[in-house]
Amino acid sequence: MSRLAAVTLRSLVRGVCTPRTNARSAQLHTRSYCQNANPSKPSVTKNEAYVGHHLYRNERKPSDFDKKVLVWAGRYKNREEIPEYVSWEVISAAKSNVRIKVCMVMILFTIVGCIFMVRSGKKALQEDNTLLQRNIEKKAKWREEAEQEQSPSLKSH
Repeated sequence: MSRLAAVTLRSLVRGVCTPRTNARSAQLHTRSYCQNANPSKPSVTKNEAYVGHHLYRNERKPSDFDKKVLVWAGRYKNREEIPEYVSWEVISAAKSNVRIKVCMVMILFTIVGCIFMVRSGKKALQEDNTLLQRNIEKKAKWREEAEQEQSPSLKSH
């Protein structure tokens, strides 16, 4: 076997045994997952952007309610610090945070209400002011009224 044939055979074996890299696979491995593949060259410049359109798609202008939520959640100290465009992830996280705070307040009010009802029930039991006692008194009053209505009708007969 000649030296040229051996070099050719060796290069063929290397090409088959090692993974090939072509321009497309190299481009796929280096492509980033953000909107702009090359950070040094943005795809849209501010001069080319439409009026009211922001460079990044996932950012939006917060409404008045969104601004209140962002302040309540503690993302910003006041409404003046909120930028013109905020990503939807930040707004969604703030809404979730406020939702959790509201649920915690509702849980707290429910527990306080339950404690209040238990205490008022124990106090009513000590004073013998239970529902059973009230019903007994109410039925006794009805019986007296029914007897008073029947007694004049019996006297007239």
